[in-house]
Amino acid sequence: MSRIGIISDTHDRLDKVRQAVALFNRLKPDRVVHCGDFVAQFVLREMGGLGVPVTAVYGNCDGDRAALKVRADELGFDLHDGPHRFEIGGRSIVISHKPLSPVPACDFYLHGHTHRPLHEGDRPVVVNPGEACGWLSGRATVAMLDTDTSDVEFFDL
Repeated sequence: MSRIGIISDTHDRLDKVRQAVALFNRLKPDRVVHCGDFVAQFVLREMGGLGVPVTAVYGNCDGDRAALKVRADELGFDLHDGPHRFEIGGRSIVISHKPLSPVPACDFYLHGHTHRPLHEGDRPVVVNPGEACGWLSGRATVAMLDTDTSDVEFFDL
């Protein structure tokens, strides 16, 4: 069984990033995926407290990408231009910031950008964790995906 913590659109909201890190450390996913829009590298420093590997893509609001990449490398995070494909537990996962159309062929497609939680489809399962910052909707959320059952649980921060 593999479980993936999913976060996106943190937009420099450090208090919510700290809450997400605490939540993920308590839930113990196998990996955390960030679907972009960290904005600045100090968000990555806060995410350094995660006790699991981190895979991430840049978002459209990420400022100094070179500085983000340096910080990600220092922390051992796997940061890419999107879309990025990887496997975990024998399942193929594609992550991007902006929603892709058509949706890529994979088992799970994870994205951010819209700031709205979403869980739909069966192959691929499409998940948007919503906005961790809570700036637009007033609701800060992250998600947990079970890659064996395709179940997704959303958590308010």
